[in-house]
Amino acid sequence: MSSARTVTRNVVVDATPQLAFQVLTETGNLRDWFCDTAWSDPRPGGRYALHWAQGYHVEGRFLEIDPPRRAVVSWHGTGEPGETRVAFELQEQDGGVNVQVVHSGFGPGSEWDEAVAQARRGWDAGLENLKSTVETGIDLRTARQPFLGIHLDLLTPERAARENIAAQWGIYVEGVVDGSGAQAAGLGHSDVIVSLGGMPTNSFEELGAALRARQAGDSVEVERVRGQARDTLQVTLGSRPQPELPDSAPALADRLAERQREANDALRAVLENVSDQEASLSPGEGDWSVREVLAHLSENERAFQMILSNLAVTGYLDGGPFYPDEIPGRLESILIVAPTVQGLLDRFLVDEAESEAFVRRLPETAVAYKARFRRIANQVLALPDHVVQHVEQIRQALARVRDR
Repeated sequence: MSSARTVTRNVVVDATPQLAFQVLTETGNLRDWFCDTAWSDPRPGGRYALHWAQGYHVEGRFLEIDPPRRAVVSWHGTGEPGETRVAFELQEQDGGVNVQVVHSGFGPGSEWDEAVAQARRGWDAGLENLKSTVETGIDLRTARQPFLGIHLDLLTPERAARENIAAQWGIYVEGVVDGSGAQAAGLGHSDVIVSLGGMPTNSFEELGAALRARQAGDSVEVERVRGQARDTLQVTLGSRPQPELPDSAPALADRLAERQREANDALRAVLENVSDQEASLSPGEGDWSVREVLAHLSENERAFQMILSNLAVTGYLDGGPFYPDEIPGRLESILIVAPTVQGLLDRFLVDEAESEAFVRRLPETAVAYKARFRRIANQVLALPDHVVQHVEQIRQALARVRDR
């Protein structure tokens, strides 16, 4: 077999061989740098499967495994004429580890040409991203996606009828990011994006597909519905911002505690002089009372602690986060145990303090792998923002109740 039919790539990563080996072979870690979903059983004869959103799929077995130095797998991807072989070799180098990938076993015929070309492209991009995710926590696949710069929700026919919007489906703009192309073009709260670059955006998936067809720096036509009016804007897509995040669990907990104090000051202020009777009144059919909002905040903290446990161990929550207060009767049970505004506030503050203490004591394995820690940090630092959103909900609920 000629060397032209063997794809060999190397990258030096600032990590221990043990961490690099885990990133190369374990289910959750493979998704961070290489594929979109994965399943892996890293033992001799163990099976693995990798899948990409574009439809490419790989299956194989672990033929050899010698942690943390070497692993060899069989490889059979979608549309490929037959099975090939991938060997991972890890050697300490320059204070880090050299990761070598040797992909071999391609046949000599022209029917193998695309498989060889795809292997070259795939391992070039994959190892570049492996280095980035391990050393910085940044997934280049996400970082290089074009950035529209909106906070979004999904428009549904029910919401369209309620807000008198001349569209049934689309991407509902909750707000825009300062300095983004969306802000510069004039997109704003309650606008609805119904197409981008000529592609419909009736769902989050369609918006993602429309953005993936573009690059940062492109100027695209965005069809907007604002109330009963419809127009077209030119929006320049930016690069996705990568916020600076703490580099340790104690530092992350400190930042969380600071933001919690700010959010809690606003919460205490909005609850000042609110009676239990007033807090029990619903501002409208189907709307939460102040007491129900407080019960939700408490339950959200407890649910997040379970989410954090999963993130720390596996790095992912497949199927998305599940919140117990979605179970009928869950909030009502909290209100029975803590019936007063002060009791609900005290319960929430204790739950919140427990979240901060948990973050401060995250296992070192969750912190050492920067891709996982970055995902945790983004989730953690969004918690106080959630409180602030509900402070505004409480303020509006009280205003409506008092206007009766």
